[in-house]
Amino acid sequence: MKPNPLRTKVTGISILGISIIGFIVYLYLILATQWDILLIKITIIAAVGAVVSVVAWIGYTMTTTPIADKE
Repeated sequence: MKPNPLRTKVTGISILGISIIGFIVYLYLILATQWDILLIKITIIAAVGAVVSVVAWIGYTMTTTPIADKE
């Protein structure tokens, strides 16, 4: 079954719109409220957590992948 091109475009436009609105809300919270320092701390923690998780996933994958025999 082929995916519906219209549905794919609508989904893509929705994701794009939500991400732009999310960024605008984030900017507002950082620049115009008293939550700026807390929000920056949470953002840094999330970014570091994402990077460390990717590194851990790579290490786990390297550890659990069987080595192919050369014949």
